[in-house]
Amino acid sequence: MKFKFIIAVILSALYLQGCTTNTTSMFGDDRSQLMLISEEKLNQEAKESYDQVLAQAKAQKTLNADKKFYSRVKKISDRLIKVAPELRADCKGWNWEVNTIKESTVNAWCMPGGKIVVYTGLNDTLKLNDNELAAVIGHEISHAIKEHLREQRSQAELQSSATKLASLLGVKKSITNTANVAYQAAFAMPFSRDQESESDKLGLELMYKANFDPNGAVTVMEKMNQFEKKAQAESGDKPNAASAFLNRITSTHPASEDRANDLKELIQKHGLKAEVK
Repeated sequence: MKFKFIIAVILSALYLQGCTTNTTSMFGDDRSQLMLISEEKLNQEAKESYDQVLAQAKAQKTLNADKKFYSRVKKISDRLIKVAPELRADCKGWNWEVNTIKESTVNAWCMPGGKIVVYTGLNDTLKLNDNELAAVIGHEISHAIKEHLREQRSQAELQSSATKLASLLGVKKSITNTANVAYQAAFAMPFSRDQESESDKLGLELMYKANFDPNGAVTVMEKMNQFEKKAQAESGDKPNAASAFLNRITSTHPASEDRANDLKELIQKHGLKAEVK
């Protein structure tokens, strides 16, 4: 019991020391996050990985191959990036990059530090208008400005520290396992789905402040819901690209139908409307 108490105290101290809040939302529900990993280190790793993705796409002649789509993505992204500092001031100094890859993948992402990629398959499959595309890109940007990856890595680091600490103290395996269970209960909450919901909300704020129609966030979720149902029906029990994508989405994301309803409620509650120019 003594060792368990020592481990709990040390982990609690690390947890409290590493907690920070890095965004300011108009919805007023910003939360404190565990950040034990260096932002600079993670951004450098992201840049290296991003460059590798771009190099491969360039070699395959798929990097920004659809000039019209690239121009559209760049224009939309620039509007979102311009207002991003209203949610997180220091992201104004990030070296933002925006690229597209001509590939059937239904996906888009934004690495730490503002490294954006959107696949043409996303638009080809879902037939997105500019507001819907802004909702997707805004969602991905929100993962970066909220540093969700850094948060996940920090949680893993804390769990690793618990195991190492127990080992250094000569704690038996059974007690080490207890420490890991304690960590899981106290710190390793199922952030994945929560982070997706959080990015939905921050992405909605981004697109609203960039003067896109916020209802695009709802309709893109409705389109995604239809795509998921169609992919499920077509794949059945046979593994394929559609079912692999669907499995990844359903295991880490809230249901698209629920997300659409949550966004619709948020829009109505705050009276969000795009300004008429």
